[in-house]
Amino acid sequence: MVIVPEQAEIVKQIFADTLAGKSTHEIAEELNERGVATKKGGHWTPGTVNAIIGNEKYTGDVLFQKTYTDSSFNRHQNRGELDQYLMQDHHEAIISKEEFELANAVLKQRGREKGNGHDTGRYQNRYGFSGRICCGECGGKYKRRMHYKPSGQYVAWACANHLKDKESCSQKYITDDALKLAFVTMMNKLVFGHQMVLRPLLQSLRGLNDQSRLLKIEELETAIEKNREQKQVLTNLMASGYLEPALFNKESNELAAEAEALRQEKDGLMRSVNGDMVKIEELQRLLRFTSKGTMMTEFDDEIFLSFVERITVLSRKEVVFEWKCGLSLKERLVEP
Repeated sequence: MVIVPEQAEIVKQIFADTLAGKSTHEIAEELNERGVATKKGGHWTPGTVNAIIGNEKYTGDVLFQKTYTDSSFNRHQNRGELDQYLMQDHHEAIISKEEFELANAVLKQRGREKGNGHDTGRYQNRYGFSGRICCGECGGKYKRRMHYKPSGQYVAWACANHLKDKESCSQKYITDDALKLAFVTMMNKLVFGHQMVLRPLLQSLRGLNDQSRLLKIEELETAIEKNREQKQVLTNLMASGYLEPALFNKESNELAAEAEALRQEKDGLMRSVNGDMVKIEELQRLLRFTSKGTMMTEFDDEIFLSFVERITVLSRKEVVFEWKCGLSLKERLVEP
C-alpha cells in the first residue's frame, strides 16, 4: 500500500478537524465547498467522513476479514461470525494511533450524546445547556464541543455561526465549567438576596395593574359589541334601500378598521395578563426554592432546566441568565 500525498493531506485534515471539534457534517460541507472530490469522485457526506475516521488503515495497520461472503455469494459485515486478524505496522502510516483513538473517542461520545448506540440513557439528560445558549452578537445557537490539550480534554460551547464563518461572528468559545460556575453563583445570589430581589418583583406582578387591565379588557369587549351592532344596523339600512352603496362602503370600512383596532388592543392586554400570570407562577416556584436558604455547591441540570429559559453570551467574560419568571440577570464568567 502506497500513500498518495494529495489524498493523505485530506485525511490528515479530516482527523485534525475532528479533534478540533468540528462535526462530520461540517467537515463534509467544507470539503464540498472547496471542490475536493472523494476517492471515487463523488461528494462528501457525514458518512464518508465517518468511514475515514473509523478506518484503521490510516494508522499503518490492517484488520482482515471485516466482511465475508456467504455460501450464496452475498457480502456481509463481519459482526463476530468469523475471526478477524489485525496486522500492525503493515504499511506506512498517515496519522498516529493516538490521533486515531482520540478521533474515534470523539465520535463515540457524540453518538452517546445524541442517543445513538447502547447504554445511552445516562447521557441523555447530562447537557441541560443544549439549545439554551444564544450568541449576544449574532443571535446564533451555541454548540457543544470537546476541546483537547496535552493535559487532557474539556467541554466548551461555541457559536454555530462563528464555527461556520469567523467573519460573520467574532464570539469565541466559552467553557462548560465556567458557565456552570456562573449559574451556581447566580443562584446562590438569589438564595441570599431573595427577599430584596424576588419578593418585590412578585408584589409588583400582583399589583393593581392587573385589575386596571381587566377593567380595560371589559371596556374593549363592550366597544367591540357596540361596533358589531352598528355594523348590523348599517347592513339592515343597506338591505332596505335607505343607504347608498358608496356611503355604505365608506361607513362599513370605517367600522371594520375600528373593530380590528379594538381586537388587537384587547388581544395585547389578554396576552399581557396571561403572560404575567405565568410569570407569577414561575416566580413563586423560584421563591420557594431560594427561600429554603440552601446554597448550591455544584451545578445541577434539573435545577437549571427548571428555572432558566436561556442564556445569552455577551462576551467570554459575561453572560445573561434569562429566567422563566421574566428576570434577566448578568453574571461574570470565571474559570473555576
